[in-house]
Amino acid sequence: MMAGDQYTVSGAGAIGKAAHSGSGDIVAGGKYVGGTPPEASALEKLLEEVQAMRRHLDESDRAEVDAAVEELGENPPEARFRRILATFSGIATLIGEAGVPVIAAVKALMG
Repeated sequence: MMAGDQYTVSGAGAIGKAAHSGSGDIVAGGKYVGGTPPEASALEKLLEEVQAMRRHLDESDRAEVDAAVEELGENPPEARFRRILATFSGIATLIGEAGVPVIAAVKALMG
């Protein structure tokens, strides 16, 4: 704080003033609050399996998977992250054997 600055902070996760220089995110409490962030290698494995699964999908399911993959790139909150995993595993379940690697990758991420 600089001389004369005053901040009133209240409520869970309140951080007051956040100043930033450089690159990266400023996140109150950190991403994936209440849980641990997924390991990069496990997430990369899931994305590889999802890409392999895409060729077995119809246009509608491919569009849903593509939207979910895009959303993963935006670092969603943990609750949304789990719903995206549920989307992947649900679609993978419906296509049968071709979806088994995706289901395994989802299980690895959910621990």
